[in-house]
Amino acid sequence: MTHHFTHETRVPQPREKVFAWHERPGALTRLTPPFGGGPDQVRQAPSDGIKPGSEARLGVSVPGTFGTVHLPWTAEHGEWEPPHFFTDRMVNGPLGEWEHRHVFEESPRGGTVVRDEVTVRPLPQWAGKLNDLGERAMTPQLERIFAYRDRQLREDLAFHDQHDGPRLTIAVAGSSGLVGTQVCALLETGGHTVLRMKRGATTGEGVIGWDPARGLLNPRDLEGVDVVIHLGGQSIVSRFTEQKKREILDSRVDSTALIVRAMGQLPAEKRPRAFVVSSAVGYYGTGRGDEVLTEDSSSGEGFLAEVCREWESAAHGAAAHGVRVVNVRTGLVLSPSGGLLRAQLPLMEAGLSGPLGGGRQWQSWIGLDDMASAIAHLALTEDAEGPFNVAAPNPQRQKDFAKTVAGVLHRPAVVPTPLAGPKALLGAQATEELVAASHRVDVSKLLGTGYRFRHEDLRSCAGHLLGRTG
Repeated sequence: MTHHFTHETRVPQPREKVFAWHERPGALTRLTPPFGGGPDQVRQAPSDGIKPGSEARLGVSVPGTFGTVHLPWTAEHGEWEPPHFFTDRMVNGPLGEWEHRHVFEESPRGGTVVRDEVTVRPLPQWAGKLNDLGERAMTPQLERIFAYRDRQLREDLAFHDQHDGPRLTIAVAGSSGLVGTQVCALLETGGHTVLRMKRGATTGEGVIGWDPARGLLNPRDLEGVDVVIHLGGQSIVSRFTEQKKREILDSRVDSTALIVRAMGQLPAEKRPRAFVVSSAVGYYGTGRGDEVLTEDSSSGEGFLAEVCREWESAAHGAAAHGVRVVNVRTGLVLSPSGGLLRAQLPLMEAGLSGPLGGGRQWQSWIGLDDMASAIAHLALTEDAEGPFNVAAPNPQRQKDFAKTVAGVLHRPAVVPTPLAGPKALLGAQATEELVAASHRVDVSKLLGTGYRFRHEDLRSCAGHLLGRTG
């Protein structure tokens, strides 16, 4: 027996604009919930948009594995009639049957009604009445998924309305990372052309090949690019051995300097106009306690502060070539697909989270969607320049952070964890700078550019990312 599920989303934008958003590269990535698994859920973007015959490949997380075990899912697009509807169906995957019809109707009150009509059979036909049990188990999950998609579509369309300027060509280094993937998808759904800078790849359609380790980047590959966004670098979650520290520093500084040199070798009229480069709130060092940190605050002590100073200095070399430079001092990026939150979720689900090292250190957090949106906003805002603290306006002490997120999961957060555990894994220096550091940053400068946060408070952010808004 098959079952039917329907969800309606109402948006103020006209039908043609909403349908066009769904046709663009990046739409599937923007609509795929992070609580479904790891960062590689969309393993292959649709091969030909949403036209008939186009295929996409995904990885669907097995419940209870926290995104570590995935089942393959191949979707094929079928009927397609712009701007009225399109369909896709599962041709390979864990369910007995799945067909999704996306219907776009003009609302009598203005705007568009997007109606998602899903026909699903959880198990093979021979399973009979077991499908009824599967449907009852699946319905709450479908409600979570489509509530997430509802919010994503409304917020993304509002973002593009705010940035309804010329369509740009934007090169992105670090495009396959947790943040870079979403930055690219968000920009693409806004109609911008995104070129992904890939190490060791051959330059071709949609790709700029480069090799930072060998100092290889053809300046001509940046001709016609309006903005370069650089989000790459070695992971900092490790023991800070001397070799690892050199790798972390060099991967950021050398690659940034290489892009700057390539820009400088181009004629002024063919040079990118802006360079947006990652940094981090680690710029402010350790031991800042309750101090409110603005972009004018001094840099602090420690290895990560040194990395951020040299990283930002390398990026500012582009200013000598007349390029607008933005340094994005990122807070702790939250997503169940990666980073801090993903690492903590198993303990939170088990009710074993709580104060870490006393829990009084400030955590300047930001949801993944706001992180991607803020980077795109700074890239598209022509008068944004210099360093920006990019975090939610309401930092939390670590013990309150743990209590709030665990509360969204309906779990307690009262188990204290001494720093001895992280020190055993990461060593003393990395623990001090990654786990015990206190950063209470002010984001007035970002707000002053007109950026509109999707989630200013932690509870609503965690509820959205975890699909637990009820």
